[in-house]
Amino acid sequence: MREDQSVAEMANEVLMRQAKARAERSGEPIEEAMEVVLDTEAGKLLKELKDGPLGEESVEETQVEVARERAEERAEALGKRLGEAPEFRTHG
Repeated sequence: MREDQSVAEMANEVLMRQAKARAERSGEPIEEAMEVVLDTEAGKLLKELKDGPLGEESVEETQVEVARERAEERAEALGKRLGEAPEFRTHG
């Protein structure tokens, strides 16, 4: 994975790596191996990432966004436990 690669490129790279590994183990053609990989839960999620709205974002941008969302969720959960409403400051 490279920081400058898009989410779609990263997902496609992972799917291809899984399909190649399966094809080597089973002896089946790469196309059939890819179909099997895409039919797994992980394959479906990767395809959704690849084809979804985040597909063209850079991996780095997506990682930053996911980290921010998780931090907000943790702060919100902590606020609920403490009986306080969370206050968020957004940057950028």
